[in-house]
Amino acid sequence: MNALRGRAVTDPHGLIADVRQQLDQAGARLSPEQERALLWGMGTAAINANDAAAFAESTLRLDGLASASKDPAAAAAAGFLRARHDIANGIGDGLGEALRAADKVLGNADSQLVAWARFQLCDAYTLDEKADRALPLCRQVETNYLALGDEWGIADAENDEGIALATLNRISEATEVYERSRQHFTHVGASRMAVSVGDNLSQMYLKQGRAREALQLSQTSLKQETSDGRISDAIGSSTDIARAQAALGQHRKAYALMRATVAKARAAGMNGQLSDLLDVESTLAEQAGDLHQALADEREIVTLESATNTPALRVIEAELEQRYAAREKELRIDDLERTNRDQNLELKAAQSEAARRDEEQQRQKLANLVVTVLAVGLVLVACLLFLLLKSQRRHAAELSAQALCDPLTGIENRRAFQQRAMALLTCQRDMRDPLHVLMLIDFDHFKRINDSVGHQQGDRVLVIITDYLRLAIGETCHIARIGGEEFIVLCPQLGAEDGMRLAETLRAGVAALVLPAELEVAQITVSIGVALFDGERCHDLTSWMRAADTALYSAKSYGRDRVVASALVS
Repeated sequence: MNALRGRAVTDPHGLIADVRQQLDQAGARLSPEQERALLWGMGTAAINANDAAAFAESTLRLDGLASASKDPAAAAAAGFLRARHDIANGIGDGLGEALRAADKVLGNADSQLVAWARFQLCDAYTLDEKADRALPLCRQVETNYLALGDEWGIADAENDEGIALATLNRISEATEVYERSRQHFTHVGASRMAVSVGDNLSQMYLKQGRAREALQLSQTSLKQETSDGRISDAIGSSTDIARAQAALGQHRKAYALMRATVAKARAAGMNGQLSDLLDVESTLAEQAGDLHQALADEREIVTLESATNTPALRVIEAELEQRYAAREKELRIDDLERTNRDQNLELKAAQSEAARRDEEQQRQKLANLVVTVLAVGLVLVACLLFLLLKSQRRHAAELSAQALCDPLTGIENRRAFQQRAMALLTCQRDMRDPLHVLMLIDFDHFKRINDSVGHQQGDRVLVIITDYLRLAIGETCHIARIGGEEFIVLCPQLGAEDGMRLAETLRAGVAALVLPAELEVAQITVSIGVALFDGERCHDLTSWMRAADTALYSAKSYGRDRVVASALVS
């Protein structure tokens, strides 16, 4: 799968033409694995060159190959290509597509294929600016490629790690990682890739006050990317050049370049990058004195983000992330159980050997001392194996428990909530009893908190609010974290009136909380959507959650910091 990765970056148009020629000439003589590798290289090159026709051809042919040869890797390749394309162009559920693609090959026996899939997921998280999720995965990929002796793969993963660290504003760490990535690319003879990483490094130089060095790196990258026909990367380098020019006091020159860059991104249909580009253009417009354009850019950013960041989409992405993480843990548990079975067999063999030695001792009294020593040794080995087996079983039980717990807040996660809710809905209910109540809670403007005080402080706010919610709902209700800043409360037989009263209490209580001064957060508010399980409109867990999600979306639309009930409750 990685055979053409270098040329897909440095010569995308030439690679597309060569792959088409090979596919036409070889025909049925190609093995499914060879055809898959060629189509993957072609698809990657098509994204780099913004060639819509080649992209459509590669993904459709990968889908056909997956269906004809029952090849999950081909299906995963098509999914990863669509994910990267959708994230870059701001359409569809790109991250969800990447998670579904990774799930198709998770647990595969081919370590190279697994490393490749993990890198694609790391890349998707990085491109979608989910830095906190990208960082551990990228580092795991580096470990995988180190074990495989793949220095190019290490350099690629380090570049993504640097982007994640930069997103988290860990500038010095990002600088070190980018420089390591350039060294690895240079060591394997990929000097053009080293130049490309240089544009990312220039952003760190700029934040460190080294504007002239940053400008030189970005100009070198732009020249190469334009020559290679890599439109998306060239737009990124142009943006970095504009930032460097502004830092050097060349405000009008920087503003003019940024306007031209935004126009190129629009013409290329790269809507996924448009919000970030408009943010830069707004800043430069203000510096250049064009306040009208600065305001227009900010308004367009709000429109773009509201169209692509809905609560329902975040719930879907969170569910897919939980499935992927749970699947990873299930595989680890399977490995532990397999090891336990092997050790159990070894234990039985040792016990059998001890019994045989004991019988031999009775028959051979002259060798009594030797046999005794051997028997004692075997018993010790059996005891050690038994203790190890017990420890492994305990570890497997702990992993199973962790799979149902949110590691940050300590409350139940989405998987645990779904199990609890399904168990509740399958129980026979007396029609005279009050209806079950579901509350979907989302923090208002939480991204602003992370952006202003950092993700670490944002996590502390989440923990404080969670502790309050857990105490406020009492013993009769259950709370779970189902996404980044989204929580769900399940209240069996609470009824509409008491449910709305409790929801309003939670909303008002959160708004009134006095947060520690060191958090630098004055106030936090939440929006709450409430739905009842009536057995008709809300007849299963999916429809029940959908009703609560719709109510939550209305609460957000009406101005946030409020409780809205679904049509059934009201």
